[in-house]
Amino acid sequence: MSGLSGATTGRRVPPFAGTGNLIYRSEVVPRFVGGSGCFLTADDGRRFLDAEAANGTVAWGYDSSLLREAARRCLELPALPSFCESPLRLRVLERLERLFSEVLGIPGRVELDLGGAQGMETALRIAFSNNGPGTVVVFEGAFHGRSGVTSMLSSSPRYRELLAAWGMEVVRLPSPDCRTCPHAAAMLAATGGPTAACDTGCVSAVSRWGSELSGVGGKGFGRKVSAFVFESVQNVGGMVVPDPALLRAAVDHARSQGAVVIADEIFTGMHRVGPRWGFQLTGVEPDVVVTSKGLSNGGAALSAVWAREPLADADHYPPGSHSSTYVGIPHALAMVETVLDRWAAWQNVEADVAALERGMHGRLVELARRWTSVVDRVDATGGTARIVLSGPYAPRLRQLCTTVHPDLGVLVASTGMAPDVINIHPPLVITDGELDQLAEVLDLALRVLTEETEAAAAARGPARD
Repeated sequence: MSGLSGATTGRRVPPFAGTGNLIYRSEVVPRFVGGSGCFLTADDGRRFLDAEAANGTVAWGYDSSLLREAARRCLELPALPSFCESPLRLRVLERLERLFSEVLGIPGRVELDLGGAQGMETALRIAFSNNGPGTVVVFEGAFHGRSGVTSMLSSSPRYRELLAAWGMEVVRLPSPDCRTCPHAAAMLAATGGPTAACDTGCVSAVSRWGSELSGVGGKGFGRKVSAFVFESVQNVGGMVVPDPALLRAAVDHARSQGAVVIADEIFTGMHRVGPRWGFQLTGVEPDVVVTSKGLSNGGAALSAVWAREPLADADHYPPGSHSSTYVGIPHALAMVETVLDRWAAWQNVEADVAALERGMHGRLVELARRWTSVVDRVDATGGTARIVLSGPYAPRLRQLCTTVHPDLGVLVASTGMAPDVINIHPPLVITDGELDQLAEVLDLALRVLTEETEAAAAARGPARD
């Protein structure tokens, strides 16, 4: 069966376009001209079900009414100098602050920035303003952006090859992914069990720094850890859900050593993984939270950084510590206010996201039973799911999903940090019928992948000792 059935949508890279963007990681790229609900339409008329949701951004799907409403809210004030205040900005700040303080039960302050990477940098500014510049601790498998600073936090060395803030010291704790953690591998080898979970050794491994032996300064040292940064679900790392006990131990130890605890909720915030914030899955209470994708439905670039009192008050984070030309732009603020209204009107959001989790998981389990030679396991958490493959086949499966069906393409995600994992995170408003369409295309793509891998194995011949 051919993996190129139906029209081959898209064109190769035009001579005037820079090729470093992820857009051009494939030779043939669709050019989208429209979108509605969970679907995008290319310029040749081919439709694509977006099961990637602009990397989790368009929770509400492609809904032009949000843009129209946002435009109406800022017609009288289309631009604003970056050093000026507005009633619109104050309304948005107050509403955003409540999203955090209602959950954490403590007051805080909100700073705004542009994309997720910029928000992470602002969070570090707040941490360094309170603790002084120092070491930052993260997990292996982390991804916090591609800017000069955040590429230092992100695990892949590819992100640091062209631009990096080399003066910042970053320490990586062992991976919270039992598939790649050496402690879990050793436990599996010792017990012969089918699965692994974090044990006391894993907890000890993330709680050793700050001692004379660890090589990492703690509360009693001049060169101390200023911040501990974590994701409640490692999206780019392969949709990894850290063991709650492990994450709580890491957070508790960081706080005992004086570090500011920063939760990266850029992807996981606003119900993407079930509750409003992903850290609620583990019982962790961070000091600073960064979120972005769930705030504007892709209609504007804006991130929000919440810091508990008094981390971002004038005594600890004085005026002039931060500035950005477009942070106060009324269009972006109006887009956020409009989307917040939509979130506030969704009465049963957690129950509905739980139903989406069950719907995705059930369909993926059935696919895993059908294609056992290429699928190792499937998981779902809230509005996210993953297919763990038996080899580094994710880029090929992602490509097949766009071409294998004669009438419908499907957009899914894969990353270089997890080449054996397909990430699925559709708009949260996806219907059961659309999930059936997703499963249909995945079924066809997995069939082709199975045929290809079996043919490649046959060509290699029998394995030798």
